Amino acid sequence: ESQTIEAIDSLWLQDESLVSPDLIANYPCYSIAHAISARFELSNISLTIPMACAAGNYSIGYAYDLIQSGEADVMIAGGADGLSRIAFTGFNRMFAVAPDCCRPFDKNRKGMIVSEGAATLVLERRSHALARGAKIYAEILGYGISCDAFHAVAPSSDGIFRAMTKALNASGIDSGEVDYISAHGTGTPANDRAEGQAILKLMDGNAHYCVSALKSMLGHTMGAASAIEAAACALTLKERVIPPTINYETPDPELPIDCVPNKARRARIKIALNNSFAFGGNNSVLVLKEASD
Repeated sequence: ESQTIEAIDSLWLQDESLVSPDLIANYPCYSIAHAISARFELSNISLTIPMACAAGNYSIGYAYDLIQSGEADVMIAGGADGLSRIAFTGFNRMFAVAPDCCRPFDKNRKGMIVSEGAATLVLERRSHALARGAKIYAEILGYGISCDAFHAVAPSSDGIFRAMTKALNASGIDSGEVDYISAHGTGTPANDRAEGQAILKLMDGNAHYCVSALKSMLGHTMGAASAIEAAACALTLKERVIPPTINYETPDPELPIDCVPNKARRARIKIALNNSFAFGGNNSVLVLKEASD
């Protein structure tokens, strides 16, 4: 969407007649989902949920609801976002971009790195997947969302904690059963502090939690972030390898969490949480479980 705006703007400044109807048709945010439906001749529901950095988890959660309610047997859900001048300039104006690299949960973290990406997951009713012999990577137990409306851009630890506890309650999981959290982990001082405080509150003495931030390696892919991280959670559960938080040098005494520093770790993970938070306090947390036999 933002790339389309930039392309239209650039052409309009040259000569408004250069702006083609096809380019304008690419502007609405639903065009991505529509293009996928058209390409693969999919029927029924085609929807885009423009929820900024939490969009991937929101779309997966909605797809999960449609399958649970019996409205669908299979859904394709995910997120995509391309690099744009709008995002790069905007976050720089907010002084949220790191001068060198993204180092989530490090005491000396200075910000995020703007990037781009995409990921989609195929969600399927278990009986339907087994009937066709599909390879199952993980199971979704539920999700939790909250809109704390604390601030337009500043995160709220209470809102994050509420989303995580709602996700656990919806999934019938106790906080002590969680093995791994894929953190939103942007590397900004405010976000990591708020998320870290919420995680510590959720842990409540359960020191076995592992927490890692993929954005240390991939940058912040905006609307694609939590979809990519959900896919990574599924692979973590399947392959029993926890991705690291790279660029971690100096522990933050305010955030005494195991962030799997700098090197991947082999471990069996049974329950994983995927955290994603967006501007305006739009939080979404997904609960995934190791696939059962």
